[in-house]
Amino acid sequence: MDGELRAWCEREGLMRYAAIGDEGGEAIELVRGPLVALGPGDGDFVEASHPAAVGYPGKPLATMTLDDYNRFICCWLEAAVAAGDARCIQCGRLILAGDDLPDPETWDAIFVEKELVGWMIVHFDCKKKLAKKLKGLHPFDLAPREAPRYDLSHVEPPAEEVATDAAEHG
Repeated sequence: MDGELRAWCEREGLMRYAAIGDEGGEAIELVRGPLVALGPGDGDFVEASHPAAVGYPGKPLATMTLDDYNRFICCWLEAAVAAGDARCIQCGRLILAGDDLPDPETWDAIFVEKELVGWMIVHFDCKKKLAKKLKGLHPFDLAPREAPRYDLSHVEPPAEEVATDAAEHG
């Protein structure tokens, strides 16, 4: 996680901290930023992405609120679905793209903020069982990899951002 994203996550209260002791009695502080689950396995977790790294045309990270970042992550997750890289966090089935999916295939992107802070995709039918799966899941038990880079430069910025930019620069 780069310094700007880490500072933003700290400002928003999304970082998690833990202290452990080694055999020599030295305390080690662990820090973990928010994660994104692209599937149900421990190896399916990736670090949250920086909007500028994928060409996101919305607000710059420094001016984003958590709601703005959630919109960005939803766009990023939609790109992951389109690339065939996303599976349901609960059942593990491939998440399909499209607006006309049958009920068992419809999905939602959710944000959790407990011991683990992150975003994930789950089928609507799988949501009921999700709390049990997430119970006891700690970010320090996971070894997230770098987030895949999906080109989001084509994404339409939210209407309120376009109106704000026009007012500021018009």
